[in-house]
Amino acid sequence: MTQASNIFIKDTIIKLLTAIGSEKEIKKYINKFSSTEQQFAVIKVGGAVVEEDLDNLISSLVFLNQVGLRPIIIHGGGPGLSKELDAKKIDFSFIDGQRVTSEAVRDVAINVFSDINSLLVRRLNEQGALAIGFKEEIFKSEKKSEELGYVGDIKKVNIKPINEAIKDGFIPVISPLGITETNEVVNINADVATINLVEKIKPYKVVFLSQVGGIYDNNESLIQSINLDLEYEEMMNADWLHSGMQLKLKQIKELLDLLPRSSSVSITKPIDLPKELFTDSGSGTLIKRGHGIDIFESKDQDIQKKFFSIIESSFNGILNKSFFSDGDYKIFMTTCERAAIAVSMEYKVPYMDKFGVIAEAKGEGIGSAIFHEMKKEFPEIFWRSKSNNPINKFYLSMADGYQKTGEWDIFWMGINDYSKLNECINFAVSKQQTISY
Repeated sequence: MTQASNIFIKDTIIKLLTAIGSEKEIKKYINKFSSTEQQFAVIKVGGAVVEEDLDNLISSLVFLNQVGLRPIIIHGGGPGLSKELDAKKIDFSFIDGQRVTSEAVRDVAINVFSDINSLLVRRLNEQGALAIGFKEEIFKSEKKSEELGYVGDIKKVNIKPINEAIKDGFIPVISPLGITETNEVVNINADVATINLVEKIKPYKVVFLSQVGGIYDNNESLIQSINLDLEYEEMMNADWLHSGMQLKLKQIKELLDLLPRSSSVSITKPIDLPKELFTDSGSGTLIKRGHGIDIFESKDQDIQKKFFSIIESSFNGILNKSFFSDGDYKIFMTTCERAAIAVSMEYKVPYMDKFGVIAEAKGEGIGSAIFHEMKKEFPEIFWRSKSNNPINKFYLSMADGYQKTGEWDIFWMGINDYSKLNECINFAVSKQQTISY
């Protein structure tokens, strides 16, 4: 490795470590990804990313390599293919989002995808991250239809060379090309190729890298996490979810339904890939099948025990033994028993008294999911948080408003009457602290 490469890698690691979060957080996720029996990740790189954001892509992949992780890369190339076809004055069209591929279009596609594959492999190798390209060897296919021409319908995914490459310390880089029994090369939609590859590999993570970097709501705000078990139908029926992203979400659900429940899909930008993978806050949209959420009365002793365990793990402290003694509470708890909320009913407006996610589950999106369920049940609600609580950024994204009062920040949703709000703030400030450290 050259001195320039060493300097590049050192600078990359320092930059990413200081930019994305604490070393403790990063090590937690590295250990999680390294110890899983599942393959670490399949990363789908959009063609526009290769053209417009290659340096950030390579930096992020080199970082993964330096911490001992070998993702499987599968790339697209649609924009580059369209440009090359236009330059050569070769006509092309689409049917239901798939490019009709004549022999002339197919031949250009082979060249474009091969060039992209070689470019990625070369750039990674130049920076010390060993990479190996696979162009036609992975997807055994047959022609999808006469109408689409040389478009491949995948019949088999050959993962043996991929596994051997990873075992030998290489990052596999795969093109969306297939080969038929008669040795004809066919063009495959990159998203379709990714889904087939993921179904066979069953990785811990699936990442779609794009310039958009996630799914946005009707206010153009990034949706940080989606729990498909709870939110899928609602989102698919939303007017603001445009057809392209609706199709993507449908494909992601079909994909996750085939994978272990521990798997997840992230949509993010290349520069934000380490932050999405290695911090609790993430930087993109995290999508999981999720877990159901139950609502209990606080009188259930077994539920109280589970609630104490979750909250004490989350806060790394001790919850007052008499917490449930003097009030009426509704307890929200995920079926995996890794996140919980207690809502006090003693005041005229529901008060969220405790919200916690066990330490190992932070960053997986279950906190956001249980919070949304609470919001459905209680459209008017308020709560408080220490001013230095790192979760306050999340609270700000969920709340309609907040007010600083000494050591506490008071948050609320759905409370529009000022006098009622003022009374809620006074109530929250007067509450005794129930966690000891």
